[in-house]
Order: sequence, then structure tokens, then C-alpha cells
Amino acid sequence: MPTKPPIIFLHGMWSRPWVWAQWRDMFEAAGYHTQALCFPGHGAAPGEPVPSGLGQLGIADYVAAAAQAVQASATPPVVIGHSMGGLVAQMLAAQAPASLAAVVGVCAAAPGAIFPLRPAALPGTARHFANPLLWRSAFKLNAWEAKYLLFNAMPPPQAAACAAQLVHESGRVAYQLAFGPLNLAGSNRVDKSRITAPLLLLSGVQDRIVPISASRATARWYGPQATTREYPQHAHWPLAEAGYEAVVADVLAWLDAQQLS
Repeated sequence: MPTKPPIIFLHGMWSRPWVWAQWRDMFEAAGYHTQALCFPGHGAAPGEPVPSGLGQLGIADYVAAAAQAVQASATPPVVIGHSMGGLVAQMLAAQAPASLAAVVGVCAAAPGAIFPLRPAALPGTARHFANPLLWRSAFKLNAWEAKYLLFNAMPPPQAAACAAQLVHESGRVAYQLAFGPLNLAGSNRVDKSRITAPLLLLSGVQDRIVPISASRATARWYGPQATTREYPQHAHWPLAEAGYEAVVADVLAWLDAQQLS
């Protein structure tokens, strides 16, 4: 019987592997072996001391951690990333083209060629970007910011429960991702000409932190190289919003069509 490729899930900013629980259940029921990576500096649970040095970590540190997980896989895996993790997956696909079976970005942060900031994100981010020391600090969304940016398509009790699970994030990573081509160091760049793995990008029309206009700009930048899907009822968290099962079913069907076994 053909063997399905393993799945490596990559979480986004302020998150930990718990965010993939529902998706992992569905993927494993479909016959996939899955793992969810915890990025450096994200091991502490909510309420525990913030890991030392988190604010100095950059996106390259997360890409290196993902690359290590891929290298440890016996066969090329499918990498599925949410938000920041979606950009990490794209960067990894460009840096090591032969190492991945496929890439899926779920509300993925935009690659460096795209300027991602939109007015919709400002109410939840302005407080943090007003901090001149953010680039070397760890920071965390408060409950209102989390509800506004991440969980706006959830009922309040579910949104509050998810917000309570968020952890601190590297301010350096936030700077590296937020300014697109203005990141002159190029730490957010993706060399799309090197990506050979099939690429699927999913976006939520109600998303506020990766607004649909930014996702559409990413889709135009990739052109026919990427398959893209939009979900009008979803925001930034189709990992657990009502109806997430249909999104997972779409991903599973797309993977089957790639004949990766």
C-alpha cells in the first residue's frame, strides 16, 4: 500500500503546537503521521516566565528549527504553516527545494516582496509598533487585541479561551515580517524561482492581521505557481473556527490530487 508523506505543522506568532489539535486529529484519521513543531522560545506555557532571549530571535532561527525537523524526517514531508509559520514554510521550500513533498500556507504571512500592513491590522498592532524597543523585546497581545486580530470569527467564549493560551513573541520577528520590501536586510524574502514543491495558499476573507488584500497580493506574486483558496466565512483562525472541517477536507483532497504517496 502506498505510504502517505508525513506532515509537519508550523504554528504562527504568539502560538504553540496546541493550535493544530483539530487539524492533526483529522489528518491522522486520514492516515497521515503528523507532528507539530514548537519554535524556539515558545516552550513556556502561558503564565510561565518569558524565555530569555526570545526578543532577539529572528525569522531565520525559526526557519532553521523547521529545517532541522525536515532533515530528521525519513521521507520528504508536507509542511503546513499557519500565519508566520506559513511564511517559514515558503522560505524553507525555497532554501531546500528537494526536501519537501508539498507546502500549505494557512493565512500565511506575506513574503518579503509584498508590503503586508493594511489599515485593518492597526487597531490591534499600533500599541506594539509604537514601542521603539520592540525590535529587541518580547511582546504579547492583550485579550482585546487577540480577539480583534486573530479570533474575530469566533464566539466570545471560544475567543477568550484561545486568547488565554497565547504566549510572548519576538519583537524582532514582528519587525522582520511587518514591513515587506522595507526590510532591507531581506530576512523575510522568498526566492520563488527555487520552489519546486506543490504550493497551496489558503486565506480567510475576514482576516484582519493578514488581510485578504495582502493574501491576494501574495497570490498575484506567485501566479500559477501556487493554488489559492479563499474562505468568505473565515478569518485568521480556520484552525478552529466553525466550519474548519471543510477547510481540512479541502487540504486533504488537494494533497490526494498531488499523488505524493
